[in-house]
Amino acid sequence: MISRLFRSWLVLALMAGVLQFQACDPLEEETPPVTEEGLFINEIYASGEDWVEIYNNLETSINIGGYFIYDKPSSKYTIPAGTTIPAKGFIVFLCNDLGTGLNTNFKLTSAGETVYLENANNILIDRVEFPALSAGQSYGRYPDGSSNLAISGTPTQGTSNGGNQTPAILSTIREPIVPGFDQTVTIKCTLVSTQGLAGVKIYYRFNGGSYASATMTLQSGLYTATLPAQSVVGKMEYYLEAEGTNGLKSYEPATAPNKVLSYLLNTDELPVLYINEFLASNSSCCPDNSSGSAEYDDWIEIYNAGSVAVNIGGMYVSDNKSNPFKHKIPDDQPALTTIPAGGFLLIWADNQPEQGALHADFALSAAGEDVGIYYIDGRTINDYTFGAQSENISWGRTTNGAATWKSFSTPTPGQSNN
Repeated sequence: MISRLFRSWLVLALMAGVLQFQACDPLEEETPPVTEEGLFINEIYASGEDWVEIYNNLETSINIGGYFIYDKPSSKYTIPAGTTIPAKGFIVFLCNDLGTGLNTNFKLTSAGETVYLENANNILIDRVEFPALSAGQSYGRYPDGSSNLAISGTPTQGTSNGGNQTPAILSTIREPIVPGFDQTVTIKCTLVSTQGLAGVKIYYRFNGGSYASATMTLQSGLYTATLPAQSVVGKMEYYLEAEGTNGLKSYEPATAPNKVLSYLLNTDELPVLYINEFLASNSSCCPDNSSGSAEYDDWIEIYNAGSVAVNIGGMYVSDNKSNPFKHKIPDDQPALTTIPAGGFLLIWADNQPEQGALHADFALSAAGEDVGIYYIDGRTINDYTFGAQSENISWGRTTNGAATWKSFSTPTPGQSNN
């Protein structure tokens, strides 16, 4: 009996020790608290030319040489010696991975993350976690140095944020996404916040005429307007404007009217192109050498079954039928994007469009999804929905352009399936 009690006591003691050890695991340490020093991460822009603005709320200038700014504790950027912020002034660090002067050694992600500021003694003096940001939006303190953080549609790089942010448009929807002739088109948008909102407008024109405007009305939580139907070939251009009660305005796209949203009404005959073969899980087959070294990326093979060459520049590839405009193939490199009659062209689905005209900004899912090619106006040329894929085994048409499909244990990228 005593022996059994001892064994029970020993098991409980050991369990308590394990629990105590786990609770003291140094890997679980929390980020240290912020010790305010009068310097604040005041505004963040993370959708393009990324930057972080720091504001000095003190009555005197401050030398921040030797301070640290970072988004990962393992890679802190040391601010150069002699870097000074004037009293009630601002300094901007470009987050471009250069790692010199006012250029940090890191970039920001538009999906949102955390930026940290430490003094020369490694004491955390500010920390800002920012949300996902669209192009033209920043995340900042209103007013400068305050605890009120919000998204704004008008970045104020290196200057005061003012007392109120500009209303920011969060997302825009077009229904239908590929309009037809004699069809009205509904444009809807959501805003980050409607606080301080005076109104939302849409500006539109057809075939380069003067812009007309319409007030967007709130319907089921979305600001909505209808663009008139058109019966002739052409291009509809439009952009949105959100205005605050403070008179500040933001736009979607951010640089409108220099850059606008648009759709085409087109009667071109669609080319005879097929998604002929693809590989959605590549670890050792068919290397992509575009970067100068072998990368084993997903790929999509397009087959031209027509009797004439087809330049696919300006057309689109996508892995989502609901979004045919996902990736636009560059239209300024016809030597690369032209498929000869009866020929093949490979698009690398590697999410690395910076590697060239034949690289898409998405990767394929081995779990299964869509893959398609779409015309310049979004009309479907050819698409296909596939199921789960096996590693290094491609899936393609049994013969070029055929209706039936099969697996290829020896993939044939850029070559005939016959």
